Amino acid sequence: MHSLGIIIIGTVILVLLGYGCRDFFINADIPLALRIGVGVIGGGVLFLVIKAIRGRLARRKVGKFKEVEK
Repeated sequence: MHSLGIIIIGTVILVLLGYGCRDFFINADIPLALRIGVGVIGGGVLFLVIKAIRGRLARRKVGKFKEVEK
């Protein structure tokens, strides 16, 4: 259930960001190279954030050791 909440919140954030950036990406006055560059940078940041969240969730699922036998 916790994962479902994270997915819903992430989806809502992406939709709101996409709606806010819509005018920037469809504006013909802004050079195409700039729009592509901003899109690539935004996609890279989004990829890194998702990778960090997945890493934290994976570390959280690992059980803690109470004793280590030698």
